[in-house]
Amino acid sequence: MVWKSALCVHSGVCVRGLPEVFDTRRQPWIAIDAASSAAIVEQVGRCPSGALSIDRTAEK
Repeated sequence: MVWKSALCVHSGVCVRGLPEVFDTRRQPWIAIDAASSAAIVEQVGRCPSGALSIDRTAEK
């Protein structure tokens, strides 16, 4: 997963959708192992600004 902070509009979609993964009170604020890959991919797809994305090149 890639987070581009400059694009983030802080809508909170990620935090509300998967709070076990995205928690801004925690460092690091993303716990990639806290949910299934499918759930994370689905939630990242809801990011309204495109600040969150999936880097599929790491899968190969």
